[in-house]
This record gives sequence, structure tokens and C-alpha cells, in this order.
Amino acid sequence: MTLKDEIVGSCQLCQGEGKLRNAVGELILCNCLVKFRAYNRLLGSGFCDETLDFVSNDEYTFPKFESGEEFVNYWSTSVQDVLQKGLSLFMYSSEKGRGKTTLAHYLVYTLAKHFQQTENYSRDRSYGFETAQNLQRGFEDSELWKSTVYVLDDLGAEAAESSWKREAFLATLQQVLHYRRDNKLSTIITTNYPPKFIAEKYQHTLDSLLEIRPDGIIGKGKVFRAVEVGGGEDLRLMDCRTDWPI
Repeated sequence: MTLKDEIVGSCQLCQGEGKLRNAVGELILCNCLVKFRAYNRLLGSGFCDETLDFVSNDEYTFPKFESGEEFVNYWSTSVQDVLQKGLSLFMYSSEKGRGKTTLAHYLVYTLAKHFQQTENYSRDRSYGFETAQNLQRGFEDSELWKSTVYVLDDLGAEAAESSWKREAFLATLQQVLHYRRDNKLSTIITTNYPPKFIAEKYQHTLDSLLEIRPDGIIGKGKVFRAVEVGGGEDLRLMDCRTDWPI
């Protein structure tokens, strides 16, 4: 079964046609076709199909925020402004499993859907998702970091067993962040460490690029805003889609 068959072909609302008639009889896109188009742009660029299935469900809700919820809300509802200005998010939590990666999927999925609607349609947008560890390993072969919208996941968890690897990856991060800032490209960074720790870990060489102030806080800089995700439930333990019939 193809992806289109799975998403559009199984739609009970449009009966697999991908289009519906509105109140005045005009043909409009069914949400299933918009969803398929968004998936088609995201899959193959590092995004996880199971996570997309989770965030595309109407029952998905944001994780608990310690701070920065207003920035997430703006990012998800003002996509034209976000892309025009390269607005970016630094999402962190003090513990793992708080839903940062899932939230990043939701935000990019929402943006991708917006540009698959007929009135906003554009094929000029590109999307990329990769972990910091994968960026470290495959920087020379990867161009995901040049995408219009890019998620750098789990910053700080990359391998650092030797000084030359740390220095090489630091140079990589500088190149990536400079490129994205210079070209006004929106970036979402997820990490299990607060800005102050990231500043110290990377010897303060990324502070200006991430807009980390001397007090270790990301304030109201030009493009970056900090979002702290909290909550007591480890979302990695939630039930997900399974291929088991029982």
C-alpha cells in the first residue's frame, strides 16, 4: 500500500477522492490530501512517521511548559512571519522524555500543512530533521541543515570522547548556525540542557549565534526564543502505534 493509499484512500470523509464540496458547491481539498502532501515532504528528510502519526491526531496536546508557551503558540499560528524572519526556538528540559522532539515534529508538520493548502501552496519550502549525533557523524554528506526549516535534535548528546572531535563538531555547529542565521532560516533546537549549560559546554563560542546572554539566559533576541518543557510524565512510555494485532 502506498502512502497516498494509506492516508487518502482510507479517508471516510471524502471516500478516497481527496476533495470535498464546500457549502457553496466549490471543490476544496480534503484534510487527508493536505496531510498526505505534508507527510510526503517530511518523510525522507529525517522525520519519523510514527511521531507524525501521533502529532497529526486531533488528540495530540502540547506538553507542560515551564516557560515559553507563548512562543510555541506564535510559531505554530504565524508561519508566514516565522519563515520570513527566520524565527527560531531553543527547546529544553531538565529531564528526558518530556515531549520536545514530538513537539518539534508537530510544529514543522503544522507549517508543512499550511503550505500544502491551495491558497498557500508552495514547493519552495524544504524540511530537515537530524540528531546532533548524526550531524556530527555525517556533516560532509548531509545538507539537511540547509533546509528552509531545520530541527537539530538532542544537542549536547553527541559523542565527545576526544578533544579533536569536540573541536571539529564545534566548528560544524558554528557553520550550520551561521548559515541559517545569515539566510534567515528557521531552526528548532531540542536539548536536555539549559542555555547556560550549552554555553559552557561549547566554550561560549555559540552564545552569540544562539543569543545566550552573559547570565546564561536566552532573552528577547533577534530570532531565538527559549522554551522550557516540564511535567512529571515520561512521554517515552506512552503507547504508540504497533504492528501487533493484539
